[in-house]
Amino acid sequence: MADTPPLPADGGPPLPFPPLLALEGIREAFYVCDPQWRIVFFNACAERHFGRRREEVLGRSVYDVFPAAAGSAFDGPLRRAMLERGTARVEAPSVRQDGRWVEVEVAPCGDGLSVQVRDISERKAIETRLREREASLAEADRRKDEFLAVLSHELRNPLAPLTNALRLLERSEALGAPEREWLSIAGRQRAQLKRLVDDLLEVSRVSRGLIALRCESMSVRAAVRDALEGAEPLARDRGQRLEATLPGDACIVEADPARIAQILGNLLHNASKFTPEGGTIRLIALERDHEVELRVEDTGIGIEAAQLPRLFEPFVQLDAGEGRAAGGLGIGLALVRRLAELHGGRAGAASDGPGRGAAFSVTLPRCARPDAPPVPKVPAGA
Repeated sequence: MADTPPLPADGGPPLPFPPLLALEGIREAFYVCDPQWRIVFFNACAERHFGRRREEVLGRSVYDVFPAAAGSAFDGPLRRAMLERGTARVEAPSVRQDGRWVEVEVAPCGDGLSVQVRDISERKAIETRLREREASLAEADRRKDEFLAVLSHELRNPLAPLTNALRLLERSEALGAPEREWLSIAGRQRAQLKRLVDDLLEVSRVSRGLIALRCESMSVRAAVRDALEGAEPLARDRGQRLEATLPGDACIVEADPARIAQILGNLLHNASKFTPEGGTIRLIALERDHEVELRVEDTGIGIEAAQLPRLFEPFVQLDAGEGRAAGGLGIGLALVRRLAELHGGRAGAASDGPGRGAAFSVTLPRCARPDAPPVPKVPAGA
């Protein structure tokens, strides 16, 4: 190095490198070596970091002072930086072999190299804990999905004989009015249980990537009509009004009809659950140039702004007022969002606040194929 001071006459270590004296007080270990790898500057923090006094290392080769550096993760980058007059940054276990991790930054200094060393052991420990935590959460999530899959299948097994028994009882002529009412209650609860079990099975399939869409060119108008027909009994039982704005016959999407029916059914069921007797639920289809928005609006209890960002997360339940949950498993909206995304669309929610109703929407890309098959006509009264 051109500026390297000569060794003292008595053969002792070289004097501190004058231009670098300003780096003596920095809080990170810093040293400089010449083209022959001899250490010509070693600051106070380096003394503390390496546990070596300056007098012990000045004038000696880096590889003599730190034998473990040869062949270590730092060796190649240091040699390339010296040869190519470039920079390098390496994270690896310390050459002191004391279990610590360090980050080393190398840069040209004259015709030698400057080496800055900082202890990153604490950061590495945090990163390790985060990785372990992430792996633990991933394993817990996998086990949850497996549990839901098994649970949903096991719950479906008793539903079939229960359904058959209720149907047989409905045909009986020996039942009086009270028994018929009890039977009706049992039928509604069986239907609700089936819906919950089906949703459990679906969210398990979606989370494991087992949903396969069977897409075709389908009429949005027909899908809206079918969804209204399916939701009408529940709305009637709860004293709610159903209204619709239907699109034109030419409004079609490339989608899985069963999944679109599931999306609309979940949105309408959710709206009915949070709308009091006498309220109104509207299913609106809005046509745009390249997409269709299917929106379900209600005059129900509304949603606080703080709850909106979490609505489509699995197992999140809305507050139904007075600190009460609305029931259900909190997976219907999560299914809506995931099914919309599988179709290349998106889901959203909005509300002006408690007591002011809510709107949930799914936006799907329109079918742009010029050779799309003709769409079935929907009766004028639909």
